[in-house]
Amino acid sequence: MVDATSAEAKSPNRFIKMAAAINETDRDIKYFLCQWGIGEDVPQWAAPLGNSWRMSNDIFNAWRAIWRITNQVVAHAKYNGPGAFADMDMLIIGLGALSHDEERFHFGFWSMMKSPLIIGGVMDAKQIPAESLEIMSNKEVIAINQDPLAEAAKLVIRYTEEEWDVWAGNLSSNRQVLGVLNWKNETQTVKVDLSLIGVDKAAARDVWAHEDLSISGIQEFKLAPHELRQLVLSDISPASLPKAAGYYSAQDATLSGSASLVNCKDTECLPTHKKVGSIGSDAKVTFESVSAAKDGPAYLGIDYINHEYHHTIGDWETNSRNMSISVNGQAAKRWAFPNAGGDWFESDRLRILVDGFKKGDNNKVAFTASASGGWAPDLVGFEVLE
Repeated sequence: MVDATSAEAKSPNRFIKMAAAINETDRDIKYFLCQWGIGEDVPQWAAPLGNSWRMSNDIFNAWRAIWRITNQVVAHAKYNGPGAFADMDMLIIGLGALSHDEERFHFGFWSMMKSPLIIGGVMDAKQIPAESLEIMSNKEVIAINQDPLAEAAKLVIRYTEEEWDVWAGNLSSNRQVLGVLNWKNETQTVKVDLSLIGVDKAAARDVWAHEDLSISGIQEFKLAPHELRQLVLSDISPASLPKAAGYYSAQDATLSGSASLVNCKDTECLPTHKKVGSIGSDAKVTFESVSAAKDGPAYLGIDYINHEYHHTIGDWETNSRNMSISVNGQAAKRWAFPNAGGDWFESDRLRILVDGFKKGDNNKVAFTASASGGWAPDLVGFEVLE
């Protein structure tokens, strides 16, 4: 059982002492911290101190562990840099825990996030299937992990009810890595708006099929259950990113139920230094007079805070908080918001696509906790992106 509550467990002091002792030697030593993501601002102090730091509790032999760690790494991987990486724990490839596509997903996503690739199985051909060894030997995927830019991918957009994500990150030589993640237990066809990553068209290398492709505009992908489609993009023709058409701060919303406005310090709750917290089952946060350029769906960039993480490894905790969003009184849809930062005052942004807007300045957008129960993330504000 991980000690997740004591002052000693949350403190960096013992790691600072060890780093000082290591620095007194005249040897090159890789220093891997194991804090399990416990406490506040872990990546801020761990990244300058060690070569890697564990950012979650232990992985376990089940597909759902991938989802749990994925949601927690968002708050950590943005602090990656040369010589300092968020450690998503060992690979459970070749252990009989995952399907073939799930093992590819696991290895490919860990590579995109620049996690150390630590083999969890016994390196014996009699114990690890040849297909699993082939996955861990994919040089094109390993090259993504070892890219000298050392930058982790970021969550570009999430479709929670449809069960798929888009992640992307910069690589050296003006390239990008694009990952389309199918969390669904079924095959599905999805459409990725490449303008969200600043791409109009590009040459693409499918690192699992070992095929050269070209992609452009709104790109369609047919995904097998639990498949990660992983592409390296080069010769990129840029596209303009969607631009904000106005910011709607939490302080301007109408609150009901348990929802309450919190004033933050100048360095907190960015960009407004205020947030709405305590968004429980009886709460609603409503914004009036929201502008939209056209009828139909619009991208929203939602600034939120979520520092809820769990340290049981066999249950169904997700390290996410659910929030439902409704436009102009239409049926609400749910989104799973991952961990945002190192405490309850560090914000991050989740981009989503929401339908129901009417052209003009009279739209109403309402945020509530999900009907499935639990607290919603704290809300800082949002932009409509056009």
